[in-house]
Amino acid sequence: MLFLRDGEIKATLTTMMNKLAFSHKLILEPLFKSVSQIDEESDRERMDAIDKLMEQLLEERNTLIALMSKGFLEPALFNQERNVLDSEIKNLTTEKTNLVTNSASGVLRANEIKDLINYVSADNFNGDYTEELFEEFVVNIIVNSRDELTFNLKCGLSLKEKVVR
Repeated sequence: MLFLRDGEIKATLTTMMNKLAFSHKLILEPLFKSVSQIDEESDRERMDAIDKLMEQLLEERNTLIALMSKGFLEPALFNQERNVLDSEIKNLTTEKTNLVTNSASGVLRANEIKDLINYVSADNFNGDYTEELFEEFVVNIIVNSRDELTFNLKCGLSLKEKVVR
């Protein structure tokens, strides 16, 4: 089991945050812009395409039901085709639900990145460790070795840092 002192972990987090404060325009701001743009544009386009496909499949299903009610289709063929359409509709519904969920998590991630940018670029940023800093931005810490830690941040970043001794 690896052992690190609490003070070493706090000093390492402080060093990492100071590096982010120094380079936030090179790292965090481009990340924020790319996360914001990806979620807005591509997800909306895909959701619109899914909506159109679902409308088309529902029309096909209604046509199939009309043909069956008029006696133009045999029950076996009707059931087979209806099952295929229902399966496609279910898959599209699942994909749309996943897109909505991912879009919401992308917005949350963008907000977390923006909070981090605001924190490190604030005029009153002094670079000192506080418990609030840790609780607000860090999800967990992975001890890679006695000399290296990985900080998993709430905004989705995983940053490796050499332990400050």
